[in-house]
Amino acid sequence: MGIEHRTWQGWEKFFADRSTRALPALRQDLDYSALPKSLARSLAIFQLGESGGGTIVAQSFCNSLHGLNQHYGTAMAYFVEEEHRHANILAMCVRLLGGNLIGNNWTARLFVFARRLIGLRLKVLVLLAAEVVGICYYHLLAVHLPQSRLREQLLEIVEDERSHLYFHCDFLRVQTPTAWRKRLFVWIWRLVMVSASVVVLLDHRRAISDLGIGKRQVLARWKSYSQLAERLVLRNSVRDIPQSLQCDSSFGRCD
Repeated sequence: MGIEHRTWQGWEKFFADRSTRALPALRQDLDYSALPKSLARSLAIFQLGESGGGTIVAQSFCNSLHGLNQHYGTAMAYFVEEEHRHANILAMCVRLLGGNLIGNNWTARLFVFARRLIGLRLKVLVLLAAEVVGICYYHLLAVHLPQSRLREQLLEIVEDERSHLYFHCDFLRVQTPTAWRKRLFVWIWRLVMVSASVVVLLDHRRAISDLGIGKRQVLARWKSYSQLAERLVLRNSVRDIPQSLQCDSSFGRCD
C-alpha cells in the first residue's frame, strides 16, 4: 500500500477488501526438521500475541476521542480480524516446523496487562510498538530461511503489519494535535519501544542466535522503524519524512 494518510472510511474499505482472503495451504515443501527447534517456539510466542484484541474493538466504537467515528471502530474490528488471520497462519507455521502451540507466555501476559491498564490512546501506542517489533522480526526470520512457503508467509505477514503501522500512526497523529501532546507521545513512545525491544530480545534470544541473526542487526532495524513511526505521527505529510526512513514496500525494508 502507499504510505499516504487515509480517512477512517478509507481504512475501513482497505481492511474490508482484504478480509475475504483465504488461509494459505502450507505444505511440507522442504525438510523443516533441519531448521532450529527454537524457531517453532519463537513463532508460537508471536502466535499467542496475535490472538487477542476484543477489548480494543469495543473501546474503538465507544469513546469520545477527537477525530474518531464509527468508520474507525469498524476499521479496528477488521484490523483485529486480520491479526487473528495472522495467528492462524502462524499456528500452521508452528505445526509445519514440528512445534507446539502455547497457551501462556510471560511476554504475551505483559503486553495484555499493559493494554488493559490504559485507555485507547496508549493501547494503540502499545499495538504500534508490537507492529514495529513484528515487522522487523518476521522479516529477519524470513531472510535467514531458505526459499519456502514458510518464508513466503512470513513476508506476507510483514506486508500486512506495515499497513497496520500506518493505520495506528494515523490514529496517533489525530490524537497529538498540540506541541505538548507531541512531546508526551515522543517520551512515552521511546520508553515503550526500548522496553519492547528488551523484552523480545530476551524471550527470542535462542531463535535469534540459532539463525545467526546479530542482535545489533535486530536493534538497528527496530530503531529505523521506530523512527519511521515517530515521524509519521509527528509530521503532517510523508514528504517531510527523509527518504532514508521510507520503507521499501516490496520487501518490508527500512534502510
